Amino acid sequence: MSLTIVLGIGNRLGGDDAAGTCVIDELSRRRQPAKAPPLTKIMTIDAGTAPESYTSVMRQHRPDLLILVDAADMGLPAGVLRIITPAKISVLSFTTHSMPLSMFISYVEKFCGKVVLVGVQPEQTETGQRISDAVRKSVKKLSAAILEGRVAEIPALE
Repeated sequence: MSLTIVLGIGNRLGGDDAAGTCVIDELSRRRQPAKAPPLTKIMTIDAGTAPESYTSVMRQHRPDLLILVDAADMGLPAGVLRIITPAKISVLSFTTHSMPLSMFISYVEKFCGKVVLVGVQPEQTETGQRISDAVRKSVKKLSAAILEGRVAEIPALE
């Protein structure tokens, strides 16, 4: 059986910055549909603002696929989803992390079959704000894509 780990990253008190953690919430409420890839187990982790705290989990479980989900200012309309390649990570704004995501990914790639970073374009990230409707819709869309094994269909950031 293959293992996919979904690591939701974000600040629950930071408006749309909570997109990654909201994906984890959504996945915990839903079941894998019958049309999901066979023999795939999905494990979810709410990493909050410290994904580096979960490197030992990656080392222990050695997932076939690690999906990182985070709000990222990509200069696109609110709620747009994009796969962010390693080359693009350094030019984007990920504001709530103590360790750069590029460094985190370089480290966990040693333990994972494949690592994919999915960025969700925030509308607003002010402390105390609720998640926007555009990002809430994207959270549901991304959760469905994860459960159905369709993450690869998300376009890459140009």
